[in-house]
Amino acid sequence: MKISVKFKFLKIMIKKLRNKFKYFDWKLFIPFITLCIISIMAVYSASGVNAHNSAIYFLKQTIYVGLGVCIVLVMAHLKIDFLKNPKFLFGNAVFLIVLLLIALNSASINGAKGWISTGLFNIQPAEMCKLFLALYMAQKVADRAHKREIGAEIKNTFPIIIVVGMLFLILIEPDLGGFLINLSIVLVVYLAGLNDFKKSFKLLATGFTVALVGLQVLRFFNPFAYGPLKHWGYMYQRFTAYFTPFKYANAEGKQLVNSYYAISNGGIFGVGIGNSIQKRGYLPEPHTDFILSVIAEEKGLIGTVVVLILLFLLIGRIFKIGIRSQDLYKSLICYGIGTFMFIETMFNVGGVNGLLPITGVTLPFVSYGGSSMVVLTASLGIVMNISANQRRQKK
Repeated sequence: MKISVKFKFLKIMIKKLRNKFKYFDWKLFIPFITLCIISIMAVYSASGVNAHNSAIYFLKQTIYVGLGVCIVLVMAHLKIDFLKNPKFLFGNAVFLIVLLLIALNSASINGAKGWISTGLFNIQPAEMCKLFLALYMAQKVADRAHKREIGAEIKNTFPIIIVVGMLFLILIEPDLGGFLINLSIVLVVYLAGLNDFKKSFKLLATGFTVALVGLQVLRFFNPFAYGPLKHWGYMYQRFTAYFTPFKYANAEGKQLVNSYYAISNGGIFGVGIGNSIQKRGYLPEPHTDFILSVIAEEKGLIGTVVVLILLFLLIGRIFKIGIRSQDLYKSLICYGIGTFMFIETMFNVGGVNGLLPITGVTLPFVSYGGSSMVVLTASLGIVMNISANQRRQKK
């Protein structure tokens, strides 16, 4: 009798679990969990100058991944309507601005003041702003589009002050990479909400052209040598390292030159897991900003391509979910989240192979770090939630 009751209970639990995961987006989850497994292995290897460090980083990254998986599952099954509540968004805006102000008065790390130390872990407010701005801009742009559609009065209260304030505080940390990623989120969500392809294309093309021209101007002129901009002098060193890395191989070009050596050493098949030479004191930050260089050295071109394919499958899926959504608000959320993951990937990959200046941006889901993992997994969970609702409505 007892066995029969237990069997029935087990059947009920399995049925409930099946219903819970009936609309689960495995095409998002499988690339994510695969990248997380690669991340744990890569962080363990990249931090392996000595066994003690490896064990600590391995344990911490495993905890971050475990926490991230829990966040994805919770966000994927949560009712997310509260995310567009104006009071919730305004409260988070105030909270993040306070964190950014605290970060500005914190200790400088690698020339920037972007971290708040709690003793147990570091908080990076600029990372948290990425998800917030995607949600905030999506709500505001979708709301204005709806009012325009029904002919309602649109008050001139677009949240420009909050957005500009956040971007300004990130820029003066100074965190150029974080600033550009957050700016990209704002621009893409805003332009997607215009529903005017020609205008959007012209604005993006103009911005891209200005950026390219500005980059070439920096070859011959150092704006950071004058007045208050001297505070950002270290930022210009990254540009000089980008233009002529081997000229400054023992100074600001050290990161890029050693990244080149790592990629060259790896060849097609790599030197084997744990056998990287460049991670042994030659390559700064091998477990964070330059983890892809270590992967390229140990797992070769094949390993690197696998990581990039997984990332682009995941990012492409996010944009696809946004495109097929019938709800503008949810589409814009997907575009914002997809944008920050894409730009982050491009900055990191471009930085380690010399196509772009080094900006200190980590590789999504792969680099070591708690703040980035929490933000990325919360973002992914929201997209999975949107995907599940789409599938549910089709049925």
